[in-house]
Amino acid sequence: MKYIYIIIVSILLFSCVKIPTNNYVSPLNIPANFNWKTIESKKVILSTASSIINEDGDTIAEGLSAGTYNIVAGKSSVLTIIPDPETPQTKAISGIKKYVYFPAKSKYATVFFEDLFPSKGDMDMNDIAFGLYIRYLLDNQSNVLGIEINIQPRAIGSLFALIGLAANLSSDTPIDIVQEIVHSRDPYLSPLFSTSNPGGPYQPEAGITTSQVIPITGNYRGYFNNIKDLFLNVRDVDPVTTSNAFKVTIDIIDSKIFPYSNMTFLDSAQADKINLDIFAMVFERGREIHFKGQKPTQKFSLQYFSSTRPKTDFSTSDNWVWAIISDKSIRYPKEYVKIYNAYPNFKVWAESGGIINSAWYSPSVADSLYRKSNFSYIN
Repeated sequence: MKYIYIIIVSILLFSCVKIPTNNYVSPLNIPANFNWKTIESKKVILSTASSIINEDGDTIAEGLSAGTYNIVAGKSSVLTIIPDPETPQTKAISGIKKYVYFPAKSKYATVFFEDLFPSKGDMDMNDIAFGLYIRYLLDNQSNVLGIEINIQPRAIGSLFALIGLAANLSSDTPIDIVQEIVHSRDPYLSPLFSTSNPGGPYQPEAGITTSQVIPITGNYRGYFNNIKDLFLNVRDVDPVTTSNAFKVTIDIIDSKIFPYSNMTFLDSAQADKINLDIFAMVFERGREIHFKGQKPTQKFSLQYFSSTRPKTDFSTSDNWVWAIISDKSIRYPKEYVKIYNAYPNFKVWAESGGIINSAWYSPSVADSLYRKSNFSYIN
């Protein structure tokens, strides 16, 4: 009954929400070729077993064997190699776990989604806001054994009752690498996903061969301790709503493990690479909201890419987007406060095509940010 109620509410909301038209012209003059990347892959060459830290002293990787690695970090990050203490030579044993972290060990990046795709929305980027922490589990030969995706729910500035999150593992060839998925809590996969096994392991979404879709949740609201309000933690007039963090672990089939160097994150398709994408859904499974440049899954409803809608790279005609990520744990704007007003350097960063002020989250306008809750924010 709970899910039937959610569907009915979603339909009613969808019919009542006023969707802005795409005739609105952004006050930002954003270069057409700007990819909106705030993170990048940094090449690191290890001559011996080492760990890697960033400019804040946070661990980015530990126990890595000698070799070449592409480490995903914020564009303003500075990585330092720390050789591990010498230990007696022992036989290499596959299965021993080494780690690569994003954005750093036990640290959270911040993901912002707008929900009115394919219309532009109000640009406050707080409709779906959460912390993201990824841990890659490697063996002694730096092959990927598994991926842990940690979600820290923070806010909902959306009127949609149905909100889902998923990960997508994709390649330029058909892919079948996932053994099972383990959720640390009740996964709440229905009604957006048909795959469900509460309390135990489950499988990627069925019916897709070009990628493997990992259901994270079909009910993002289910992790907030508030079942009566739609706006959560975006307005000062409302009480603070606590939330429950959770983890999704993707186990890779033993015979399909692959080198970490073949792993990308929120990147464009590359030959022989496996890309990890995080995306959101609102109202229905086919209404996917991706980062710019990411590909929709086979269950995406192509009606959202009609001639009057956005470009097929998930950007508008004036190159605005519905998804942004920061490698730092930063605050999101209050409801109806545009992100470029809350963060003055955001405008400079976007209009420069990402060349200037990659750390756009500093400085900020304190009164424009939601400050009643705290998730180890740096601001």
